[in-house]
Amino acid sequence: NKEAQRRLREELQQFSTDDPNWEQLNNGLPYLDGVVHETLRLHPPISQSTRLVSEDDVIPLSVPVQTASGEVVDHLTIAKGTILTIPIRCVNRSVDFWGPDAKEFNPDRWLDDGGISGKAKDLQGHRHLLTFADGPRTCLGKGFALTEFKV
Repeated sequence: NKEAQRRLREELQQFSTDDPNWEQLNNGLPYLDGVVHETLRLHPPISQSTRLVSEDDVIPLSVPVQTASGEVVDHLTIAKGTILTIPIRCVNRSVDFWGPDAKEFNPDRWLDDGGISGKAKDLQGHRHLLTFADGPRTCLGKGFALTEFKV
């Protein structure tokens, strides 16, 4: 993406110091931040995560689905001990969540107030991404990883 490269180079050339500090890297380069988050959205380092269900639960579905037996369901009952796989890469690229340009590299979605819209806003996790997971199992090193990526 030559236009993204040009814009990123332009932003980095305006940055005055050769040795940026933490604050400058994380708050002073908005386009770099957009490029990093868009890259992590499209290419998460871990494509899926597996979890063991610790107690019985019911998961509501945003859209009812028809099962193989023909029954239409609007929720899933998950039993304790079930192994769940969270498809991080699929959700991060889902047209249902991210809109018609979900599979395109678009760093601007992270810069505009309306850039993240629809169901993507409902995703929990760092900046609406599942890349670092969320909750008690969130990636402890995400801040360091983001900064290291920017360096």
